[in-house]
Amino acid sequence: MRHEEFAERAGTRLEATADRLEGEGRRLGIDGGASKIAARARELRVAALLVHEEAAAVGQEEREDPREKIAENLSLEAQG
Repeated sequence: MRHEEFAERAGTRLEATADRLEGEGRRLGIDGGASKIAARARELRVAALLVHEEAAAVGQEEREDPREKIAENLSLEAQG
């Protein structure tokens, strides 16, 4: 499984868990703005966003021209 697929699945599961938590809070009649459930749901949504962003960053790095990476490493070696 590629990292983009993994990230998509993980992000989707985090979002679904957040939705379930919010739904449970509403079902129990807990005020969404002040509840620990709503806070946890927001944390899960942030985690989902971070997973997606990290996958995009790794994908970008993998698509870069390998010659650019070699040139970067050589210039760092020349500095040291």
